[in-house]
Amino acid sequence: MEFHYQHALLPDDNKLLRDINEASTRLLCKLSHIDVNLPDVSDAGRKYFGDQIRNIRSTLRNFSYILSWSIAYSDVPYDEFVFIDHGGGVGILSLLAKELGLGTVIYNDLWAPYCKDAQIIAEAVKADRADHYVLGDIDELVDFLKTNSISCNALASYDVIEHIYDIETFLVRLPDLPAGPLTVVMASSANLFNPLIRRHHIKFQRKAEYGGREKKQGCREDYLTKAYIIVRQKIISQHAPSLSDTEVRQLAKATRGLIEPDIKEAVDEYLKTANIPQEPTHPTNTVNPYTGNWAERLHDIEHLKEILSNEGFKVDILAGYYANSKTNHPLKRFMGIVLNPLIRMLKDKGLFFAPFYTIYARKEGV
Repeated sequence: MEFHYQHALLPDDNKLLRDINEASTRLLCKLSHIDVNLPDVSDAGRKYFGDQIRNIRSTLRNFSYILSWSIAYSDVPYDEFVFIDHGGGVGILSLLAKELGLGTVIYNDLWAPYCKDAQIIAEAVKADRADHYVLGDIDELVDFLKTNSISCNALASYDVIEHIYDIETFLVRLPDLPAGPLTVVMASSANLFNPLIRRHHIKFQRKAEYGGREKKQGCREDYLTKAYIIVRQKIISQHAPSLSDTEVRQLAKATRGLIEPDIKEAVDEYLKTANIPQEPTHPTNTVNPYTGNWAERLHDIEHLKEILSNEGFKVDILAGYYANSKTNHPLKRFMGIVLNPLIRMLKDKGLFFAPFYTIYARKEGV
């Protein structure tokens, strides 16, 4: 089936896999006729959507994988299933979930332009749009579900958890989602175990932290071009002008990984006690001090697994796979043919070769 990774560990449900593949095929047909330069979509949304359309088979394959694990082993029929597309971006996963026939699809994103863009794109594609578009973080999502008496069955995301500012609080709040049995599927290409990916992301993080980045066309409005450490120095010196240059530099180094309000709180604590906060344990993970958006954070996956386990989830870490469709680049197809069986055979050790990892967590209803 074109939209499922070959030789991969997939749910043991052939009907579900076939249904998702057919839904992906139908959505592909609808998306193939769309003009990516939609006039009312933000510049960032237009670029994001254009990138996904140019790699649409890869996009749909990723989302098919996520959707299959989100629905598998649930006794809930499609038309009664409540699915949350968390960090939905321009909303392609939501469209695929509706194309499959899921009864209630809730799109959720923290950035207002994307939330608006996703609705415009859904109308332009002439596909069934999500039933609800929720702007905000986990708190707003929980409030929305409770206010509307909605009980969800699954929450899923791709390339979102490496950007969440306070991942510990996010994970701890997941059990607050009104739900019976709840499945959480969060995939990320920021795979710490793959040495090539790790090296690439560390280089990116160092540039963001010390060198700054050029703002290219289609970047989000909150994209920060200045080196993060320089921005933190500015925040600190403006908040506490009495500090010496040496103290400002020390505090800027120690507050890597903090957003502006938390930086100021750390400075206030230093002024009272002279205690400098402890730097993050990872040597290069860094965050935009204004938005809290991490620069492709390389997570300690076992730490995330422990948090979810303590919240009552049964957690597995699944290794991701490469596509080996005939439409793919020959090298990528070769990697799929050769590496996918190896990744599956090695199980958790297959993360060394995997292009992404997936946190697959299930919690029984109370």
